[in-house]
Amino acid sequence: MKKRTKNILGFSILILLIIFWVVLFRYINPQLLVAKIGATNGYLILFLLGALGGVSIFTGPSYFIALTTLAIGGLNPLLLGLAGGCGVTIGDSVIFLLGVSAGKKAPEKFQKKLEGLEKRTKNKPDWLVNLILYLYIGFTPLPNEIATIALGLIGYKKKVIIFFLLLGNITSGILTAMLIKFGISLFGG
Repeated sequence: MKKRTKNILGFSILILLIIFWVVLFRYINPQLLVAKIGATNGYLILFLLGALGGVSIFTGPSYFIALTTLAIGGLNPLLLGLAGGCGVTIGDSVIFLLGVSAGKKAPEKFQKKLEGLEKRTKNKPDWLVNLILYLYIGFTPLPNEIATIALGLIGYKKKVIIFFLLLGNITSGILTAMLIKFGISLFGG
């Protein structure tokens, strides 16, 4: 299948998923949905969606839609962030480790760019690189793979990257759930 066709198909699936959720919540109250699936099942579902969402850019929005639904439904934002963050970290780690091994076979032009990144990274203290990695993962809506795979390809410590993936994903999940829960109550949802 051509790359353009794959992109159109992936984008179409994403749009259909968003339309499905909008229509679903037009007729079903999120609190009612959470009451039906139960709180414990909600955390488990979010964990599984996080693990699947971390594997692909196209499945990531389903995680955030579920996180939003469960936060509005009244589940604990801290537990949502913990369950979702752990799940997303599993998915991100799989992609990260696959990307690192695939990147070693990258073209020479790409290898030169990595050498430049490696020089800039080695000139910085570890705590600064780790802080930037955490801030990127925990506080930006950008895909985690951009930072983690790049650092993995230049030989940065895998355990450190995965630790900051976990920490950042939990932070992101907690912040998102809290903003949704308290934003809805603050603005009269």
